[in-house]
Formats: sequence, structure tokens, C-alpha cells
Amino acid sequence: MSAPTTYELRELTSFLHRVFALNLPDAVWVRCELAQVNLSRGNYWLTLVQKDEASDRIISQLEAVLWQSQLRDLQRRHGLRMLRDILQPGLSVRLKASVRFHERYGLRLTLEDVDPTFTLGELERRRQATLENLRAAGHLERNALLPLPSAIQRIAVISSDTAAGLADFSEQLRRNPYGYQVKESLLTAAMQGENASREIQARLRGLTRRRSAYDAVVIIRGGGSRMDLAAFDEEDLAVAVATCPLPVIVGIGHETDTSVLDQVAHTSLKTPTAVAAWLIDRLVRLEGTVLRYGQAIEQLTRQALLRERPRLDRLLTSAHQLAGQTLRSETQRLSFAEQQLRQLGPAALRHSTRELDTLERLLQALHPDTTLARGYALVTQGGKILTDAGEVASAEPLTIRLRRGRVRATPTEE
Repeated sequence: MSAPTTYELRELTSFLHRVFALNLPDAVWVRCELAQVNLSRGNYWLTLVQKDEASDRIISQLEAVLWQSQLRDLQRRHGLRMLRDILQPGLSVRLKASVRFHERYGLRLTLEDVDPTFTLGELERRRQATLENLRAAGHLERNALLPLPSAIQRIAVISSDTAAGLADFSEQLRRNPYGYQVKESLLTAAMQGENASREIQARLRGLTRRRSAYDAVVIIRGGGSRMDLAAFDEEDLAVAVATCPLPVIVGIGHETDTSVLDQVAHTSLKTPTAVAAWLIDRLVRLEGTVLRYGQAIEQLTRQALLRERPRLDRLLTSAHQLAGQTLRSETQRLSFAEQQLRQLGPAALRHSTRELDTLERLLQALHPDTTLARGYALVTQGGKILTDAGEVASAEPLTIRLRRGRVRATPTEE
């Protein structure tokens, strides 16, 4: 068995260079996903991947570069904004690239062109699939079924704090000609790019714990291209909006396209200023309704008064008559009571006088002097009245009180 051939590294890399040059001399179209996109010194450095559809695992990966010279040409053909929107991490793209193997830097794709219609079509395909999943899960109408307060005056605003759309929204609310007060609480989040969906979902989760502090949630951003708004087509964000315990109102700055977020929100409007105008219009209509109710109540009250006036007049006349009768009756009763009081005084005095005379005679009859006057005597010893001979002490003299005077005696034993 012969020994394996040993190559110099340069020989091997040169061989690989010729293999790719001979077999892939022309540029080819490649369908892939952008995993990483970095702009450095005017050049785009890209990581291209393909994922397994079932597991989302990366099964193929290559590096690519878009040189600054070619970038300027693509910007002229497709537009600066379109090209920038396509070259975003996470997007599916169709790229035209030449395959080159460099002896020092290895295998790399050099971009020559992009297919914007493929990316837009892929976004639409994903969007339709997302809508179908949301419909099957019952999420499309879920937030719309939440009751919307008649007066929305406490709102949680999810937006970028530097967004022009936010400034327009707040200005229109503050300067409304009716003087309505709407309290805004800004919850900042990215409104485009790979972090947008995740940050908006985090703000919505935070609102779940403070739902009683707000009447509704408003998600707004200024205008943008279809791919600027790609985050608003993500299924996870749509589910978060659909399951939010508060009504969600969106105005994400598009005039023609409709995002998935528009489909699951309670109310969707085209722009942030349209949301502000809608909120003010609801307050105007509420005030009009209250005024109409007030006018209706006033009219019904007048009609009721006119209808009931004859009865009220009769009741008033009856009340006057009853009051007069009651006054006369009470006057007579008071006069009778006055006469009774006048008669009662002398009679009570005579009765009391007779009772006093009787008590006085009784007192005189029971007085000790009266008893003594009838021949009785009152015997005391040591200041104590004696009523029994056994109470007499032999050592102390007795005092005998008669009607007139006292007699002292010495007790003797029998």
C-alpha cells in the first residue's frame, strides 16, 4: 500500500481555487437567510445560513461580502433604502454571488445583486402563515372583544422616545381645541429591527401587572417601508397583543400595507396622528352624548312638570286647607289645655292644703307632748327611753318626764 500524497498547503489551496474557478466561473443565485450583517468601512460582511424547517437548526453556513464599489451600483439600481431594508438579520433573501476560494482567506461569496421581490414575497408568505396560525388559535378577534372605555384618558404609549411620530401624537393630544386632558405614560421600546418585537412584548407583559392604571395601550411609530415594519408581522408579538388584558390601539405609520399587528389589535389606524385624532373624537362624541342626555332629561322634566302641574296645584290647595284645619284644631286644643291649666292650679292648691291640714292634725296627735297631756309619762335612764322594766339599771337614777316638768327617781328592786 503506497503512502498518501503530501501536499504543500499552497498547493492544496491553489487546487481548490482552480476547482471553484473552473466549475463555478459565473455568478449564481443563492436563496438563504441573513444570520449576521455588519457594515465596516463601506463594505457589508454577511453570514449566510440555511436552517432545517422542522428544527430551525442551521444546516449550512457561508460568509459573504458586498464590496463598497458594488454596493454603490446596487444602491443606484434598487435604491438606498430598499437595499438597507433587505440587508437585515433574520430576513430571507435571494442573492446573486460569485463563488471564490482565496488561498489565504478561504471560501467566500462575493455579492453582485439582490432580488427585492423575493424578500417581499417571503415576508408576505410568512405573514399569511402567521395569520392562519393566529386564526386557528382564536387570536384574531380576541383583543377586539375587550370593552373599550367611553372616555380613554389614561393611556400607556409604547414607542421609541425619539420617534417623530410620538412627538406628533403627543402634540396633537395636548393641543386639542376642546381642552380634554389625556394622561400619557411612555414605555420606550425599539420600533424596528431585530429587538423591536422582544422589547414591545416586554412592555406588554409589564402592563399586565398594572392594568388598572390604564384605559388602553397605544403602540405608535412614524412612517417606514414594508421591511421597516417586519417586526409587526412576528407571531410572538401578535399573540402578546391579542392576549393583552387592555385594549390595544395601533398606529404604525403605514398608508397602504396592513401588518399582522393591525389584524390582532383592538383598533388600527394608519398613523400616530390618526390615533390622537381618534382619541379626541371619541371624547367629543362622548361629550355630545352627555349633552344630548342632559337636554333630554331637561325636556322630560319640563314635560313631567307640565303634566303634573294640575295635580301639584290640587295637592298644594289641599295642603293649604289641611294646614288651616290643623292650625284651627290645634288652636282649640291649646285653648282648652290653657283653661284646664288655669282650673287645675287652684284645685290642686286646695287639695294640697287639705292634705297638709290632715298631716298637721296627724302630727299633733302623734306628738309626745299630746301623749303626755293625756297623763302619760316618759321614763329615760342615761338619755335612753325605757319601754321595759328589764331595761332598768339599778345603779343610775331615772328621769320621768311629765306634761309639766321632770322628776328624778331611784330604781328599787322588787
